[in-house]
Amino acid sequence: MSTAHFQKLYEQADDPWQVRQRWYEQRKRSLLLASLPAPRYRHIFEPACGNGELTAALSERADRITASDVSPAAVALTRRRITTVNARQVATVEVQCQHLPGEWPSEQFDLIVISEMAYYLPPADLPLLLERCLRTLAPGGAVVLCHWRRPFADRLLDTDAIHAAFNASPALHRIVNHQEADFLLDVWSTNPHSVAQHEGISP
Repeated sequence: MSTAHFQKLYEQADDPWQVRQRWYEQRKRSLLLASLPAPRYRHIFEPACGNGELTAALSERADRITASDVSPAAVALTRRRITTVNARQVATVEVQCQHLPGEWPSEQFDLIVISEMAYYLPPADLPLLLERCLRTLAPGGAVVLCHWRRPFADRLLDTDAIHAAFNASPALHRIVNHQEADFLLDVWSTNPHSVAQHEGISP
């Protein structure tokens, strides 16, 4: 998918997929946030941030967020959305234009959230996406993937195949697997322990 395609979408509407209004999107976002293994993060990376709805929610659980999108219009929308967050502790958020996975920040992140993005990539880019995640994931960090499962015209990669590629990495341990007919949500960590184990509830 070209930059121009997404730029046109966000120039025509500030919420082209209605992620703000639709209950489906609100519920999916809540499930993703509930699946995170830690209550708060030092530094989150969110590629393909779109209009910033998820970024805004994540900002209440992080000290710092690096977000990016291929569309300058989406970047501007995310920057605007962050200014409306009303919470006691809001992350410092940096939003930039990047064409992923080739352009990828060099810093270390304790959480990487890839939501509704990877199926736009050509198949040859999937190994690079995984490599970039592993290279910039801090020790004990987590990777979240959340993607629509049903067919659509612009899809280049199958959702289940994307998640299976991450699940096959020996460096990652899957700690959350939520499957529905419409979407797939997975969380992996470099640490195999569950949330209950981290809190001493389970051995």
